[in-house]
Amino acid sequence: MIDVRAVFASTTGFIMLTGCGSPANGPAPTPIASKSDVIITFDEARHTCVVALSSEAQGSAVPCDEVVPFVKEQLRLPSGSIYDIRAISKVDEAEMAKVGVGLKGAGYRFIGGTP
Repeated sequence: MIDVRAVFASTTGFIMLTGCGSPANGPAPTPIASKSDVIITFDEARHTCVVALSSEAQGSAVPCDEVVPFVKEQLRLPSGSIYDIRAISKVDEAEMAKVGVGLKGAGYRFIGGTP
């Protein structure tokens, strides 16, 4: 049985480490007290991700590999917006990391929340 907290902690650490260093022309680091603009919830049991604006009670279920285009094109969140990642069941660590890297590459900032 996979410990979801351990998987999430290691993925969070990986994502945070990829953001280390001083950005030459990038946005300033996200303060820990910032509120996320969008929340991505991984649901491995249903093989999907739920993407929701922080103001929404329910989000949209999308394939996890389509999270970045969904955030950019459907939600129209600008680069520099803050996202949070959560998990509600067993999580594919590689898939979670892939989504995090894709969001970072698109200019979104990870707040570093809890599962």
